[in-house]
Parts: sequence; structure tokens; C-alpha cells
Amino acid sequence: MQQACSCVLLVLLWQRVAAVLEPLRHNDCHSRAVSMETRILDNYLTDQHTVTVIESCTEIPIMSPYCLHNPVPLNAFTLHRFQAFVHQSLEHTTQELEYRTSECFVGSGHKGDLLTELLPYLSEYNPLAKVMLITQEMADQELAELFHAAWYRYRLLQLIVLNHRANDTIESCLFNPFRKALSPELRYLPTGKSDLHCRLLTDGQQLDAYNRELNLFIDDRVYNLNGYPLNIAMHVSNGSTSAYDCILGTVSFTDIDQEILSIMQKQMNFSLILHKNELELSIGYIHQNGTPIGTLGLIEQNAIDLAANSRIIHNYDTRNLLYLHYISTEKLVFITPRNYFRNRDKTQVFINPFSVAYMLTNVLLSFGVPMIIFLLEYAACRLDVPREPSSHSFGTKVLNLVGIIYNVSVKLPRADRKRWIIVGLLVYNIVSYPIWQGVTIRYLHPSNQQVNNINSLEELIETELELKVSHYHEHIVRHEGPHFQSPVYSALSGRLSTRNTSSLRDSIEQIIMHGNSALLIAEEYVPLVLAGNYRWIPGKPDGIWPIQKPIYEFYKSMAVPKTSPFAGTFNAIVLHCVEAGMNDRFKHQLETVVQLMQIRRIREHPSVPDYIVFNMEHLLPLFIFYFAMLLLSGGIFLIELAVHAFQASRARSQQRAPLSVPVEEYVPFEFVH
Repeated sequence: MQQACSCVLLVLLWQRVAAVLEPLRHNDCHSRAVSMETRILDNYLTDQHTVTVIESCTEIPIMSPYCLHNPVPLNAFTLHRFQAFVHQSLEHTTQELEYRTSECFVGSGHKGDLLTELLPYLSEYNPLAKVMLITQEMADQELAELFHAAWYRYRLLQLIVLNHRANDTIESCLFNPFRKALSPELRYLPTGKSDLHCRLLTDGQQLDAYNRELNLFIDDRVYNLNGYPLNIAMHVSNGSTSAYDCILGTVSFTDIDQEILSIMQKQMNFSLILHKNELELSIGYIHQNGTPIGTLGLIEQNAIDLAANSRIIHNYDTRNLLYLHYISTEKLVFITPRNYFRNRDKTQVFINPFSVAYMLTNVLLSFGVPMIIFLLEYAACRLDVPREPSSHSFGTKVLNLVGIIYNVSVKLPRADRKRWIIVGLLVYNIVSYPIWQGVTIRYLHPSNQQVNNINSLEELIETELELKVSHYHEHIVRHEGPHFQSPVYSALSGRLSTRNTSSLRDSIEQIIMHGNSALLIAEEYVPLVLAGNYRWIPGKPDGIWPIQKPIYEFYKSMAVPKTSPFAGTFNAIVLHCVEAGMNDRFKHQLETVVQLMQIRRIREHPSVPDYIVFNMEHLLPLFIFYFAMLLLSGGIFLIELAVHAFQASRARSQQRAPLSVPVEEYVPFEFVH
């Protein structure tokens, strides 16, 4: 029986939790106290879309929400029903919790009920919502304790308390912690009534001035912090010179994160408590088990107000992290040893499968076809096979065809030794093709950019280079989940090492001197590296080649707690800085530094590059060889003509009587035995 009753009670409770919220019904909107309360709430609900009333105390009725002059959607909860609703909402939340800023909650009760029964659940459900608490005859110290707990313990920052002192008197109270004194240990002192901003209202005529004062107080509370100490975590890089000390030398520039932080400090008038983290801990890094560390860990523990160097890595289950408008994207690329494949141009041009196949095929044709014809005619001669005396034999036609294919316009000789002259021309034709192929490729790529350098991640993976990454960027690379679907990125992640990368100067020096490693750095700083004056490395002006395609890309941003009252102001300032072109100015600073370093380098080291730029002067030996071959072939051809003419003249002088000669088709430059 008891079990059956328990089941019925559980079913009824579930129905209460899952029930649809019902609209409120108003009772009396004409009394002076309710009218003043309604006008205060109406002004407080600027930009709010919904009002939720939590009826927690029957002794202090709530009537102002349904007396509003500009009605908004109203929802009603009992206190226990709201508590069950919050538990149910949190259980079903599996992703990042996004607090709505368009909600307003109105509750009533005494101090004990509000502190223990209502404020904890409001804080869990939506600490960014506006909250109005209605109470009666609450003592001054109780009011101070209520605000202190709401702000510091429950992070309810948008809170107003209406304390009914008499039937027609309302005390409206707000809290500004930024005007409070601090203890020497930078801890908050207990809150007293003097720290509150309270105003007694007895007449509706006071409300217009009070509402304007209320709005101004809320705005000034964040926009003018009066030296309030903000805890900010970042890596102070002095314009990134600590990370790239090997290239900047005496040239420096302002870091964009520090510049925006300086603008925030001037506009909001806060005192800065700077937490200097290590470079790798200043990024938004999350352990594989979902635990944030570094600046994000401080944010999750409500120990920090702003993380100025944070980085977006990937989504994870968090209830307290909020990224501001991103400033820019950062891309990572590899820098590799220049001219790593020193002789790959020769391999690709002369000893690649196409060239080898072309040469072998033509060698077989140029030597094989004449030899086959020679053997066939030799066999026919030995076997006394009857042949036509005409020059238009089968072998002659084949040789004529081969001659036409290889641009030989004269009639081919029948003599064996003379045929080898043509074979020599054919061999030259064969050898000249890959030479011209190589000259063309080298002429199109005079600096070996696409031939002897590493130009893709796939090529990099196939090398034996040690792939290095700094501790700062390692956290980004290790947790790029979507990329692990690619075998190339999986292989890359497995080979990356942070060994001996504490100094980027030493890492770059290893690439230049030994050519046995590659380093992953930010794409924006690659021009700085290429323009660097490596004066400590003699004889190595050019030793680095970048892979042009970015490998990783992520957002560079700032992060604040979702419950921070500064989130909206921070966002507005960062957005204005971006619209003002600060990111473009930062990139122009980088370009200016690169140009200055290139000018200085050319002035101090006007050395000739170590690669060959092909021009017509370099092609002169090839033309000399080409014309020499033509002269040699032409000389042999003229000698053969002279010998033929001498033999013909000698034969005619020895003849006593003319012989009848059959008429043949005229063929210029005829070769005979």
C-alpha cells in the first residue's frame, strides 16, 4: 500500500514538473505601492522578453508583473515547482550552457527563504538574467547580507530589491561592489548598508527621476569601475619578441592583445592585477578528460575576470566560459630546410619514368629498325632471293617512313655505313628531347621552388625530418579532433616533438645548419623568419623554405566567465577595436618590420643566391652542341656527295660506249653503292 502511494505521489510530482506554464492572474493594480512597484519593474524590463514569477511566500504577494503597462509573456511557478524544473533542466543539458539574457525573474520572501531556497536555483539556471526580489521590512544588515551573498556566492549580478517599509513606502536597493574598499590581501570586506545604493520612494512623482538614476547607475557600475582591481591572465610577450627573439633584433612592435587590454583599461577605469602565465598555459587548453587548465581553469573557478591571450580549441561541456568576438584567425605552417631535395630536378627531368621510357623506345626504334632491315636484306642476299633492282624496295620504303618521322627529308641511303649517319642523327634527336624538357622545366622554375623544395604535407611526411612544434602550439595540434580522420594528420600528430623547442632561435638554427628538422610556427611570422638576418650562422643566408598551405587554423580571442558583468562591455570594446582596423594595423606593422629587415639584410649581405637562374646565356653550350652536330652531319653529307661524283666521273671515263640506262624517277641526293 505504501509503495502504491509513493508511485502515485511520484506521478503527480512529475506531472507538476512537466506541466505547461500558466499565465498569471492579477488582483489589484490600483494601490500606490503596487503602482510604484509596477513602474519600477516596467523600467527595469528594458530589452527583456519574458517574466517568470516565482511565488515563494504567501505573506508577500506578487502583483506588479501582471499590472505592467507593456504586457510581456508571463510564466508562473511555485517555489518547489521551480526547484524541480531547474533540476530537470540541468539533467537534460549535455552541451555548453548558453544563458539567455532576455529573461527576468520576480520572487518574494524573507531573507532566509531567499538565500536558501531561491537564489541558489536562480544562479544555477541563469545567473545573467535580471532578478527583482520583493520583501517587507527587511533590516539594513539583512539587505547587505542578501546582496553580498547574491553577488559573491551566487554570481547574481543583475539584482534589485524592493523592500516595502510601509503601505505606501518602498525602499529600492541596488549594489555596486566596485565602490567597496578592499582588504590588503585583495579580498572583499563584508558588505554593509553604506555599500548599497538605496532610495526611499513615497510618491509616484519621484519615479521618473529615480528610473533615470537607476539606469545610469547600472551603466556606470560597469563602464566606470573607479580603480576596481580586475584579475586578468595573459602572457606578456613584449610584442612577441620573446617568442621570435632570433629575428626581430632591435625592431619591436606592439602586441594587439596588450593594445586592446590597454584600451579596455582606459575606457573602464579599472586597476589591473596581471597574472603572467607561461606561454603554453595562456591559451585555451583543455585536457582530454575535459578539464580546463591555465587561464581557462581560472575562469572555471571564478578566479579570473579576463583571459587576454586565450585560444578557442574545440567545444566541450562548460557552464562558465564565454569567448568574446574573435580578433583574428591564426594559421600554422611548417618551415623546412631549403633545397632539401638537392638533385630532385635532375631525377624528375632526366630519370623519371616518362623520359626513360621515351629514350628506350626511340633507341630501340632508331637502332632496331635499321638493323632488322639490314639483316633481312643480308639474309635475302645469302639465300639468293630474287629482288627488284628498283630503289623502291620494302626496306627503302620503311627507312623513308622512319626518315619522315624523324624529320629527315633526303632519301635514305642503301649502303650500310651511310645508314648509320642517319642513325646518329636519330640518336641526337632522342637525347635532345629530355635535355630540352629539362631546360624548359628549369626555365619555368628558376629558383627550384617547385622542384627541390618540400611543398606539401604529404611530401613532408615522407621525409625523415624531425617534425618539431613549440609547447605553445602543441596543445592546439594535439586536440584537433576532426583532422584525425585524415591519415596524414594522424601521422603528423604522432611524429610531432617538442624536444629542444624552448628557444625558437635554436630551432631555426638547427634547420639552417643541419637540415634535419622542420618547425611548425604561425603563418603571420613566416615572413619575419624568411627576412631574418642570420648573422650568427656564417655562409647561410638562405636556409629556410615554408610550406605555403596552412596546416592548422584556429580563432584567436579573449575569454571571460559567462557570469561576468563585464562580458557585454568587453565585447563592445573588442568589436569596436576590430572595426577600427586594429588587426589590419597589426599586420601592417609586421609587413613594415619585414621590409626594414630585408633592406638591412641586402645592405649588409649583398650576396648572390646559391641557386641557378637559367637564361639564354646558360643555354649557349646547348646551341653550340646542336650546331656542331648539324655541321658534322652536313660535312659528312657533302663528303659523300663528292665521293659519289668522283666515282661517277671515273666510271664514265672508263666506258667505251654509252649504255642504255632505264629512265628512273628523279631523286635528289641519291646514295648508291
